[in-house]
Amino acid sequence: MRTVFITLWIAVSTALHASNIDSTLNRAALLYQQNEFTEASRLYQTLADSGWTSAALFYNMGNACFKNHDIKSAILYYERAKRLAPNDEDLDWNLQLTRSLIFDKVEAVPELFFITWGKNLRDLLSVRAWAWLSISLFIASLLMALGFLFLRRLNLKRIAFSVGVVSFLLCSGSCAFGWLQKANVERIDEAIVFAPSVTLKSSPDDSGNNLFILHEGVKVYITDRVGEWCEVRIADGNKGWMRAKDLEVI
Repeated sequence: MRTVFITLWIAVSTALHASNIDSTLNRAALLYQQNEFTEASRLYQTLADSGWTSAALFYNMGNACFKNHDIKSAILYYERAKRLAPNDEDLDWNLQLTRSLIFDKVEAVPELFFITWGKNLRDLLSVRAWAWLSISLFIASLLMALGFLFLRRLNLKRIAFSVGVVSFLLCSGSCAFGWLQKANVERIDEAIVFAPSVTLKSSPDDSGNNLFILHEGVKVYITDRVGEWCEVRIADGNKGWMRAKDLEVI
């Protein structure tokens, strides 16, 4: 009886939580349509603070921040959405548009071609899609293994064996790309500069030499941490130290 009660309580709680999410999303969407962008952003933020994440949530937050002329926050949320929906064309367009509005124009160092190809393959599917593909291919390889064991005709056994091997290899590849995609979603080494402007230092202290200045909205890669300081690298390869409080991790 106790188990039944707990199960029912979990089901009811889950349903109520989903209902609250839908209600908050609808209210935020209505506020957005009424040009109440600050209040819409606040409602979206309450959902994010509750632990609920989705590409649509971050995309809508980015739109609300953009309409509210908060460019750095718009870039942050578009970047978070892109990790969950790497092939969303509308998201890519909005992100590129928003990046064009920041002060610093950083020219990225070209990647090696095989790294670019690997990232493109990784981003073909989301983590969930890679997982489902891996499961499907694994089931297919098991079925082919059963076919190889129980089929009597030699040509059918050969087909089952070949298809099974290919399915297993593709399953292994899907697992690998799914793992890479999951690692990319959970990485904490990318951040957006949130300070209006910050002077990067040659060492993690105020006495370090001034290297260059970054303005809000620039994406950086965190390469090291010492106390309240972070060593960051920008897309053109330049490095320097800045305070962690001036960054917001993607």
